[in-house]
Parts: sequence; structure tokens; C-alpha cells
Amino acid sequence: MFTSPSVRVRRRPTAQQSRAEVSSSDSAAPKQTLKRSINASTMQNGSLQKAAALPANSAAFGQQRGHDDTDYSAAQSSSHKKQAVEPKRPVWLAPFAQRVQEPRVADVISEPEKPSTLQHKKVSEDEPIFGASIASIASAASGRTGLVAEDVNPARGTEADTLQTTDHILLRGDKHAVFDVAAFPEAVRRQLGSIDPESVPISAGLSSESSFAFVATPTTCLVWSYDSASSVMGGVYRLAMPDPDDATDFAAPLVALVSVGEVQSDVGVLACSATGQLRFWDRVAFGLGGTDRFHSRDLDLPDASDRCVQISEAFAGLFVVATIKGYLFQVSLQDVQGNVELTAHCLSRSAGARTGMLSRMSSLLGGSQFVAAAADASDALVSIAGGGRTEIRHSRELYVLTRQRLAKWVVSRAHPERFLFSMDIVTALTQAAAQRLGMDVDVGVYDIATTRSGDVYVLTGLQGLRSGGREQLAVCILRSSRVSTEPDVLGMWPLRYAPDAELSQCGPNCPRLVLPEGGPGMFVILRTAVIALMVPTVGASFEEAISFRAEDSILGISTAPRFPYVQHESSESSLVLTCAGTGVLQVCIEVGKIVSAVTSAGVDTSADADDSEIRTNTAAWPSLGTRIGKAPRASSPEREYQTQIEQAVFFRFGNDHNPLLFTIKSRATGVDPALETAALRVSQSILDNTSHFIVDRLDLGSHLNERLRRTRAVMQFIADSGLVSKISRETRVQLCAHAEKLAAAVALWTYQNDVWAAKRGAAAQLLDNLVASFLESAGLQTRDSLRMFFRQHVAAIGDVLVFMQRNLAALCRALDDSESGRRDSQLVSYEANHVVVGALQAAFVFRFQNATLYDIDGSSESNGAFERWTEHPAIADLLVQRLEGSYRLCREISGQHCASVYERIIATTLPSDEDPSDASRSLDIFDDGVSISHPSLPDAAEPDSSEEARMRLISDDPYVSSLALLRETIDQVGPLANLCFRVFVDRITHLQATGSSEAHALVRRYDAARPRYLLCLVPLARASVAFRLAEEYHDLASLVTLVFTTERSNAAIYLRKYVERFGRDFADTLFAYYEKRQAWASLLNAQDSSFDAWLKEYVEKRAEYDPHGPVAQIGWIHDVKMNDFNAAATRLARAGRDSVEVDQARTMLSLSKLAFVAAECQDGNLGKAIDEAHARLEDALEMCEVQENLSQYLTAVMRTNRNHAAEISWRRRDDVSDKKAVLDAAMLTTTPEIRHERPALYVVYNELVRCIWNGRMLSVEDLVDALTFPDDMPATDSVLASCSADDAEQCNALIRERYSLAIDILSRASISLSEQTREAALKTIWRRVFLNDDWNAIRKRLGGNVPDSELRAELARTHLYAVLESCLATRELAHPDWYLLPADVFAAADLDYLVSARLAPRFASESDVGSGWQPLTSTTAPALNKDYGEEDTRLRAAIKCGLDSYYAEILRTVSDQVNRCRQSADGDASDMDAASSSASTEALDVEDEDVRMESD
Repeated sequence: MFTSPSVRVRRRPTAQQSRAEVSSSDSAAPKQTLKRSINASTMQNGSLQKAAALPANSAAFGQQRGHDDTDYSAAQSSSHKKQAVEPKRPVWLAPFAQRVQEPRVADVISEPEKPSTLQHKKVSEDEPIFGASIASIASAASGRTGLVAEDVNPARGTEADTLQTTDHILLRGDKHAVFDVAAFPEAVRRQLGSIDPESVPISAGLSSESSFAFVATPTTCLVWSYDSASSVMGGVYRLAMPDPDDATDFAAPLVALVSVGEVQSDVGVLACSATGQLRFWDRVAFGLGGTDRFHSRDLDLPDASDRCVQISEAFAGLFVVATIKGYLFQVSLQDVQGNVELTAHCLSRSAGARTGMLSRMSSLLGGSQFVAAAADASDALVSIAGGGRTEIRHSRELYVLTRQRLAKWVVSRAHPERFLFSMDIVTALTQAAAQRLGMDVDVGVYDIATTRSGDVYVLTGLQGLRSGGREQLAVCILRSSRVSTEPDVLGMWPLRYAPDAELSQCGPNCPRLVLPEGGPGMFVILRTAVIALMVPTVGASFEEAISFRAEDSILGISTAPRFPYVQHESSESSLVLTCAGTGVLQVCIEVGKIVSAVTSAGVDTSADADDSEIRTNTAAWPSLGTRIGKAPRASSPEREYQTQIEQAVFFRFGNDHNPLLFTIKSRATGVDPALETAALRVSQSILDNTSHFIVDRLDLGSHLNERLRRTRAVMQFIADSGLVSKISRETRVQLCAHAEKLAAAVALWTYQNDVWAAKRGAAAQLLDNLVASFLESAGLQTRDSLRMFFRQHVAAIGDVLVFMQRNLAALCRALDDSESGRRDSQLVSYEANHVVVGALQAAFVFRFQNATLYDIDGSSESNGAFERWTEHPAIADLLVQRLEGSYRLCREISGQHCASVYERIIATTLPSDEDPSDASRSLDIFDDGVSISHPSLPDAAEPDSSEEARMRLISDDPYVSSLALLRETIDQVGPLANLCFRVFVDRITHLQATGSSEAHALVRRYDAARPRYLLCLVPLARASVAFRLAEEYHDLASLVTLVFTTERSNAAIYLRKYVERFGRDFADTLFAYYEKRQAWASLLNAQDSSFDAWLKEYVEKRAEYDPHGPVAQIGWIHDVKMNDFNAAATRLARAGRDSVEVDQARTMLSLSKLAFVAAECQDGNLGKAIDEAHARLEDALEMCEVQENLSQYLTAVMRTNRNHAAEISWRRRDDVSDKKAVLDAAMLTTTPEIRHERPALYVVYNELVRCIWNGRMLSVEDLVDALTFPDDMPATDSVLASCSADDAEQCNALIRERYSLAIDILSRASISLSEQTREAALKTIWRRVFLNDDWNAIRKRLGGNVPDSELRAELARTHLYAVLESCLATRELAHPDWYLLPADVFAAADLDYLVSARLAPRFASESDVGSGWQPLTSTTAPALNKDYGEEDTRLRAAIKCGLDSYYAEILRTVSDQVNRCRQSADGDASDMDAASSSASTEALDVEDEDVRMESD
């Protein structure tokens, strides 16, 4: 267990606490824990009193000399008395183990409040729905149901313990911790702040035995006691360093603190300059001469260029000073009688020899031992370290490490020194590294340390293992069988930590290796990091890196403890160090816990750490230890991430003075699953209050706020580390949800405290009672359910809200039986609204305020892909039910106490409301007019001040006044509506992102609920709230409705404001509002010119969506308003072509011609385009004319055959009379043969006749079929007798030239037809032209000796002749584009198109077409194929009868006749031109003669 630095310091017997007492305190019962906490608080008060009296004591013992700031330019020879310092924080005497890890005392409450292992009772309709559900609250346990929950976790500390923990613990892990021991005194802070570490060398250190520390520069050394409880004097002592003239040499001064016997309140100081000047103060605090009294001596360095670089204590009063060139000097502080005496001599192999150590190393290899050869440029001293005991009394081993070699000495206070050996350490380590790693690497040495067992540990650097050229640190283990023999390399232990800064073998960037008390704890100290380790022989894979901020770099560490070490190993290993910006810190390793974990787990001989950058090969290494030659096994990435996050969350945030650097790194590409898991674990443990870092408090509000801050700190730490991209959106949403639930818990607990403070009635206990019922349903029973819930079960806060709503209706029904109960029922509903609004509003506020931190505010492809706890359908249902209940409650209360509000409510019919008792009330609120209000929505603006005053007259307490309850409930409707809309929006976004089929239904529900709850605010006199919500949720339709129903007088102002804010979207909504109410005048008569462009686009969009709708019909009016006649003409032409009725098409086409004329007058450059448009309009008008003529012809046929002259009325519906007329018209225009031979095509013809009869427009193909299919269309005078002369002539021309007219129509419309459609229609025309004559009879009549004149006469009487003549002569259709041979008009090649794509759909019923069913049935297609096959059969028979030769002859005859006519016409035209020219010439001659006569 961790032990306090205060306890570990040697104290007077009266104030010292033994380790046995510490151990017993660790295993004390929980009851004793509270007692110890009280004792610790009492001791804290005593320490505070002593600290308060400290300045007076300091003033009594000494005075400040007046030199607070050190002048580095000149050394101060005068002595400086101690400086008074401010009282620093007291250090509690309780062990750190108690302050860090002991069980904490629970709050003083009646029942334990930890999750229990109970059987979960199943509750109907209460399935867990939110994250950590109620199922996680109570686990299953056999045979126990409904019992009181038992605490399964250790008790937690009181608030006093919390203060202790947060004051001194800077970092706490499972097996290590960092404590803040003491801050720098003010004088030391000023000293450090006045110098630049980059230009002035600084050294620092401390003695954990005497609790003194120092900070030294080449001119001054400041010494102070960092433990005020162990020293009567609390000042800072300023010592003048020896030989200040060498201050220009950038070398850190050498200072060692010397313990003064058993006196802890004083310390001695040994200082050495770089040039070898020694100065020793035997007592600093109680010295009779003060700081001016010291002993000095000169080492007399053999080489003037040499510099002293290290000082180390070998025994009490015996030190060793080493130079950069390898000279070692033994410095003694006492004589043989124990008196203070400063002596020094240089170590040598024999008595009297004073040569360099490196020279003696070379002598072992054959050189002279007495020649003082200086080290060459490639070698220099690195470090010295004291070893173990030897067989010589009062002697100790001394290891000397240079850049290339390792030497071993024996030093003693009573005997001469002894040189043992020197070996090439770099070569040995290089060979070991090659064998260990399987590759050649460059090895450098940095430091050396020894264990109590005699093993030697060398800190090395391996170059070439890691990417980027970074050096890999490793610890090498050396062991020798005898004292005088060279050690063998036993193993190499690579460290996982990779230093970022470049390392060096000297200076501040040189890493240090420390083994306190000779192990088993081990520390590697860098400039801004400490790596805590365990020696490999323990068998534990423990390595923790503790980083420091750059401004808090490590200045010095504690000196080695007095040799010899204690015989037993301590349960913890600690290192005390000083930081530049903070002061004195302590790093502890809990050795006992690590060793016990290894012992309980057994011997671990598994593989090395999974470091991909270090290859391992341990087969050649001896197995003396369980992990010799192996790197420590890395813990799981999740565990490492979790530890790092916990340290930062609980020790960085809230403590700005923490010198440690909390950071986290991830090497994963993309999302890091391990980091996600760790972050969720930490956040969930805070949410569930199961983290061992959390300390419970009696003040539950402060406890909840602390948990909320810690939960937010999880994401803050990840964001500060730049790892937001390593966490998926789903994980970020979950982390935010944990904090949202804690924010909701804070809001509810705050409100409940206000309720308790107001001492209201039983209805105010709604939350408390519901939480108790909720926990009881899960098998948890306690007398303080509410506190238990907020401490341990905040994750189920969503379930509590839903549970409340599910049980609220039954509670209200039970209360409604009496008058007083009805009042309580109203208050319960009011309190339920407070609970819902308080919880959800706090959650959403936290989400919106921290959206940037959690990176969930931007829109992306994954936005809304993960369901939040507030998006659950049960929450949406809950809010809808609360809104409905609140509106009913307002109606109920106002009906008894406020007539003005009640009248507005009953006069309003909201969307989805229906009153079966009054049909007039079933109108929707959207059915109001544009400029008048509908009776279902009265003018309900904000209430005047007098009404509000009347509602406040009685009381503002809703528990007392019904009017106050009404006002409070009305004020709750707005926040409820806001929350409801937000939940709907988030839920819809989630469903749409996941592609759920429920999204469409939820959108419809939201579109119905949103206007309802917006407009319900109007009769409640909260129209301004409705406006704000409609603006926020972009409900533009409701905004338009609110404008025309509540702000009619200012409608134009509101519309202009919203148009400026929402732009085109609002304009489109306004246009749709006008269109729905058929307010065409308001739609087209918009006074604002900015509407014109938007209205034009809206008309185009609506016309495209519904080309036959009213907007498409009137869109051209807006074009005319904008003087865009070309667009108006185009729109009219398109509307005419798309019209389904003939008369409408003719009207639109005629107006289009007029608009084109206006466009041509407006822009004269449109000549060619206007001509093309005119041509297309003429073609379209001709189609209309053909259909009108067909309709007149069929009407005339019906009049003639029905034998009456009455007008046949045009109908737009298919009644019985219409169907009979259609059948009669189709039968009268066809022969029985064609009806029998082609029945399917006859049915198609009937459909075409019905369309003509109803005035419907036919397509080009349908019109071709209507003209060419009938074979009996009489053109007698009796048929046309009832028609006018013009109509009769048009009908005769139609009947006479219907085939050529069909070809002409097809040629005009070919530009808009596909090639397949055009070819199929043209074949159909010519095929039926050929079949209209009896070629077999013609062949018989022309089979004998027939003269040519009779042949020509017979062929001239055929229908083919008439068609060709009309096409060539009258219509002048180009040849051969529109003329086909008999062999080219068979229908077989076009059957797929004619049957499947065009005609078969006409046989489908309307229900089949609406359902999307393919209308081609098994009976339709064969029938149509058979009919077209019949036409092909008849055509083949005609061809056998000589149709080809007859067609060629007729075509030649007609062509010759047409050519002769054209030549004759051309001759007549030329004669007329010649006559005109001659007349002109004669006229000119006469004029010339007249001119001459006049001249004469």
C-alpha cells in the first residue's frame, strides 16, 4: 500500500508512526475507517494551527537578509540568513494508502445505496428502452425477491476524505501514484523565475531522509526544508557556491545534502565547483556561524581542462567526486574521531598514485599504470554508482561507467581503495543486443545502478529499432559470479516508452536510472517524464510512463538512501523529485500489490510485448528469472486507454496546477475500437457511480455536478489530444448521452430540492413516489429511493419518465372520484410536466452547448445514423400525451375559473379535431380564407395587461390558486411543444439515415402533430410562442396560417419579413396556401415585385407536376404580366397539345398564336423561331379540326340512322346512352366482315369513337386508326343533309381523303414521334389503303383483252388511285419518303410494339392500371395478333392478284398526270411573265417619247 511521504521520514520517537501501525490501518474494519478519518481531520486542524504559527516562529529564529533575487553576475561572499516563507499546506499523517485506496465511508443515510444482486421483477409494459436499462440495476439472484438492497461495493469516503484526496494526489493508478509533497517557497520561485534555464545551468535535488531540498546555480545554492512538520525552521537558506569565477562555464553545479545524525530538522551541504573547489557546511539551520561558516578544499585536478561532473555518497560522511576525464576523488567529511574535517584524495591502483581512472583501465590492457593519460576524445565519464558490500569491513563497491567501458572499484573509510577490473561494456552490450533482437544495432550507455542483490543495471539506448530515427531505451542486466570478475550480460529489457526529445550522455537531456533501496522498484528519469518499472527478476510486467509539462521539467531527484540498505524489502518503492514549476513531488510504486498479483497468477513465462517495432529472440538467454531477457508484456489496449483517460479525467481537470502532462495517442488508422471501448467504460462508470475515483458526498447536488463535469471531461480530454476522429459518431453520441442523463438528473434533483424547500403538498412528492415504485418493480427497496436512484441508477432516467407516464393516467383516474381528488389530479399533471420538461430540457441544453465538443453538430452522411436515448418512440409518445393532457387541463381549469380562455378554446377546432355533434365544427383550421378568419379560430392574440393582472391578483402559487395553476400550465405547453418537435425531428433524421421503413409514417405523424400543437397555443394566448416555434422548426405552412389568422391587419408586414428571412421557401408555401384555397386573384396579383420570379418558377414546377391542373392553365397569365409573351405562347402551346379536350386545346392553341404574334412584335429577331412555332401550331390546330370533323360526321350518321333531327347532347361521362351511341356509331361506319374478321381491333375502334364522342384529344396513332380502320363511311347527301354547307363540304373531304389526310397528319407530327412509331403508323395506313380495294375482282375485269383506255379507267376508279392522287397532287407529299410498296407494309415486323406497348393496355381495367399490374393478359395479345395476321393474309392475297403491278402502274399514271399539270401551270406562268415584261417595255418607250417631245 502507498505510504505518505510524511510517515516515511524519520521523526522523533514521540511523533513517529510505525509501519506496523500503517499496515494495521490498511486492514482495519470499515467502522474504524470513519474513526481514522475523524482523527485525520483532527490532525489536519493541528497542522493548520502549526502552519499558521510558522511565520512568527521564523521571525523569532532569523531575519531576512534582503537578497530575495539572486544576482548571477557576481557571487555573493557575504552570508545570507534564512528567508521567511509563506506557510505551506499541511501534510496529513494518514498513510497515502488510506487516502487513495481504502474503502470510503458511505453518506450518513438510512439505507445502503449500491446496486444489489436481486431478482428483477417483471413489470408489464416496462421493458428497458434506454441504454443502461433497469435490467442492469438489479441482477438476478436465486431465491430472493423484493428484499432490501445490500451494498456490494466498498463503503465510500466522507467529504473530508474527498478534500484529502483532491489536495495531494496528482495521479493514481492501480499500482502507482504521484503525490504533491510541497510547493516551492516564494524565494525559490523568484530565483527560478529570474534565470533562463537555457543559458544558466541549474541543479536540484533533495534528501528524503532529512526532508531538505536544494536548487543551485554556479553562484548560489538555496536550501530549505520541504516538510514543515519535521523542521522547526521553515526558512530558505542561501549559500554561496565555491569558485564563482567558473560560472561562465556551462556546467551544472555539484551539490549533495548530508544528513546530520538523527536530527531531521537540520542538514549539511557539500558543494563542488566544476574546477574542483569543495565547500562543506556541516549544519545549515542550526550552525553557530550560519551560512558563512563552512569548510573548503581544492581537489587539485591533474588536468586544468578537466571538469567535475558528478558527486555520489558512498557511506555516511564519505563521497566520491568524478570528473569528465575519469578521475575519481574520495571526499571524507569526518576524521577518525568523528569530528568535522574535509579531506580528499584521488583514487589510484596503489597508495600514493594519482592518475586518471581511464589510464588505469588502459593499463590492464598492457599500458603503464602510473602514467596520468587523459581520456581521448571518444571516451568520457557517464555515471558512477555505489554497489554492494564487500568482504572488507566498511567497504563498498563503486561502478564507473564511461562511454565505452565499465570499471569496478572498492572504496572504504578505513582501508585504501582497490581497483578490480575494467571491461568493454559497449561491445558486450552490442553483442547481447544482436543476440537478443536478431539484428545489429548501435548501443549507447546512459546510466548505471545496482540492486541490493548485487546485480548491475545499465540504461542503454538502441538506435535503429524504431521508425523515424527515434532511440529505443532498454535496461540491461549484468551479473558476476565473483566480486572481482567481469559481469556477464544476463538480459536486455526494452522499454515501451519512446522518448520524443533527443537524448544525450550528459547534461539535462541525459536519462537517469534509479533503484530506490536497491529495488525492486526502478525509475527511469527523463527531462519531462518518469518511467516507473519493476526489476525483471520479480517477474511482473509493470511499466508506467508519467509525463510532465514542458514548463514543469524535472530538475532533480532524491539522493540514494544511506548505505547499507535495510534488510527487508518495503511494500512500496518511491522516488521524490523536484519540478521546475511546481515543487516537490513523490512517485510511488506499490511493490507489494504487484508481487502478490504475480504470485497469485503463477509464474508468467509467456511471450513478449506485442511491439511490432522490436523483434524478440530469447532462446539463448538463461532463465534465472521469470522474465529475464524479455520485454514486459503489454496490457490490453483498452486497459491502457482506460487508465490514461481516468487519470486525466480525475486528476487533470479541475486542477490547473497539476504539473503532469496527460495525453493519449493512437496509432490506429481511422476509428480505434480500443479507444472507444475505454472511453465508454470510463464514462459509464461515472454515470453508474461505480468508479473507484468517485467519492460520495452527503450533498447529492454537488455529487451529481461533479459526476457531470467528470463525464464531460472524458470527451474534453480526447478532444484536447486530437483524437476525435479516432472515435466514431456512434461512440460520441453515447458519450454525450451519458452526460445528458447526468445533466437531467442535476435538473431534477435541483427542482426536487426547491419543492422540498417550499413544503408543498403530497402532489409535490410525485417524483419521489414514482422512483420508489420504479425501483420496487425492479426488486430494489429502500427508505430513500430518490437518493439511491440519483446516486446509482441515473442511466435509467428515460425509463423513469416513461414509467411515470404509463402510471400517471391510472393515478389521475383514481383521484378524479372526489372534488379534492380532482384538484390533486390537476396538480399531479402539473408536476409531471415539470419533471418531463426539467429532465429533457436539461439534456437538450447540454447537447446543444457541447455539440462542437462532441462533434455532433454538423451535417454529414452519417448524421442521425445512431439512435439517442431521447429519440426513442416512447419519449415521443410521452411528450404527445403530455401536450394533449396539458391542453385538456387548461380547458378544464379555464371552464371553471377563466371564461376568456375557455371561450377561445371551445371556439377553436384544431387539426385532427372532429366534433360529431356539430357538423359545422368539423372544419379544419386550415380551411379559413385568405383575408378573413374562420369561426373555428377566433382572434386570439396575446392577452391584455388587465387580464394578466386579474390572473395574478389572488396568488402566484399554483398549489393555492387555480388561476396560477392555469397560467403555469399554459406556460408549460410551449416548452413541451418544443421538446416534442425536437424529438420528432431527431427520430425522423435517425430513421431516414438508417433507411427504415418507419420514416415515412413518422413524417406523416409529425406533419399532423406539429401544426396541431403550434396552433393550440393561439387560444391559450401564446401566439408569439407559436410564431417562434414555427420559425425554429421551419413550419412555413403554420407561419402563413398564423399570419392570416392572428395578424390579419399586419399580414403584409409579416409576409415581407418572412420572405426576407426564409426566401423562396416561404414564397412557395404562400403560393401553395393560395392555391389550396383557390385564391387565384391573390396568387397572381402579388404586389411585391420580388414574388414575380418565384411565382414563375412555382408555376413551372406545378405545371410540370400537374400539366392539366389549374396552375398550369393560368400560368400564362403571369407570363403576360411579366411581358414574357414568348414564354406565354410556349406555355399555351404546350397546354394545348397536352389538353385532354379538343375545345380546350383549340382555345389554348389559338391564344398561343396570338401570343407568338405579340412576341414577334416585341422582338423582331424571332422571325425564324416564330415561323416554326406557327407551323407547329397550324399542325396542332389541324388535328383539332380533323377531330371536330370526325365528331360532326359521327353525329350526322347518328341523326340519320336514328330517324330524328334533335340535337344529340355532348356528354362528359359514360352513361348508358353514351355507350349505346358509341356502339351505334362504330357499327354504322364498319361492315360486318371487318367486325367479324378483326374483332379485337374493332374493340379498339369503339374506344376511339368513345373518345371522339366525349370530345377527348386523340394521339396521332389513335387518330390514324380512327381514320383508316372503318371501311364503310358513307358520304351521301342523306347523311350530311342536317349539316350546314361548310360542314358538309368538310365532312365530304374528310371521308374522301381520310387516308391521305392520315398520311399528311403523320408527316406533320413526325417530328415529335419516335422512328418506330412513325414507321408502324405509316405501314398501317398503306396496308389498309391496299386492302380497301377488291384486287381479285379488278384482276378478273382486266384479265381478258382489255384496251388501255379501259385499263386506265378501271384503275382510276380504285381507292389507291384516289389516295395517290391526293398525296401527290393535292398534299404534295414527298416521294418516296411517305410512300410504301405492298411488300413493305406487313404488320408482322411491328407486332411487339403494336400489341404489347400500344393496344393491349387499353384492355386493362382501371383498378389494374392503378395497381401497376401489367395489363397484357393471355387473351388480349393473341386476339390482337390474330387480327393483324388477318390483315397480312389479305395483303398477301392482294399481292398474288397483281397488286404490285397495279400499284406501279397507278403511281406512274398519277405521277405523269401531276407532272403535266405542273408543266402546264409553269408555262402559263411564264407566258404571263413575258406579257408583263412586254407591256412594261412599251410603257417605258412611250415615256421616253414624251420626254423627248417635251424637250423639243
